[in-house]
Amino acid sequence: MLKLFSGNRTIVLLLLPVFLFFYHFLNYTNEFYANNVLNFGFWNDFFHSSYNGLNFLSALLILMNGIVLNKLFNRSNFFDRITYLIAPFYLVLMTFFEVGFTFCGMLVAHTFLIFMLQQLFELNQNDDSKSTIFNVMFLAGVAATFLPSLIFVMPLFLIMIRCIRPLRFRDILVGLIAGVLPFVYLYAAFYILGYSDLPTVFRYTVNALNGDWLVVLGVLTVAAILGFVTFMSQWQKSAIRTKRQFQMLLVFFFSFLIFAFIHLLSFQQIDFFSLLLLPISILLPFAFRSESMGMATNGAFYMLIVFSVMKFFIFA
Repeated sequence: MLKLFSGNRTIVLLLLPVFLFFYHFLNYTNEFYANNVLNFGFWNDFFHSSYNGLNFLSALLILMNGIVLNKLFNRSNFFDRITYLIAPFYLVLMTFFEVGFTFCGMLVAHTFLIFMLQQLFELNQNDDSKSTIFNVMFLAGVAATFLPSLIFVMPLFLIMIRCIRPLRFRDILVGLIAGVLPFVYLYAAFYILGYSDLPTVFRYTVNALNGDWLVVLGVLTVAAILGFVTFMSQWQKSAIRTKRQFQMLLVFFFSFLIFAFIHLLSFQQIDFFSLLLLPISILLPFAFRSESMGMATNGAFYMLIVFSVMKFFIFA
């Protein structure tokens, strides 16, 4: 299967909806992830009347997220040829999280953060344009309206920009204005549509963790180590721009790792670790191209696919 996706035939992406249908069928029949709690961050009131039955949209959103991530990778020219490995990596790893089967604010935040990363990867060290900085912070702000905890990590997105190009005071000012704008639009929408109550800023509850939560953390740990270590082994051969992009992904990864552990310890919520899949999915293909670890990584991923199916029966 991996050979199919490692080639440059776009038609293989048609297999992704089949995989998604299979996973959602397993989840539906085993009731493994059955979250009915409405959580769209600031947008809860907008979804309240039409939320029931919309969980099928999570599959469409994951499909789009995987394809956009794949496009981001190919446009960055990390490899000398096109590959479609990133989309199935993201899809399979997302099946280990409840958010992978639930249409919610977290999943929508995934989408906007992926678009934000796409803008970051288009940044150039010598590009003095402020439009990209505006786009990055605006998309981060939109993501924060669906996942309010992101408000606390907004300054880190400026640090990610700094990894690519220098920041001046005017750049920071433009970024701050862009980050606040989605909240201005949100409150304007509440006023125009006549909502009497302002949106609730934070709405978190303490959850009971699924039986596979330790396995999920183990899978993420192994995937992260494989991705980062194999990229570091190619550090000397990498272009300066690629090195800067890698540093940016490091900032993203470790910032959200701390962010996820805080939520795990405070609210027993593991879905925040799913945000780590964005940098991990971009770096994992390097492990499959590695001469020393390629075969082992292939075998590990096939075992992961088998376990992603078996867990619906083992931990049900």
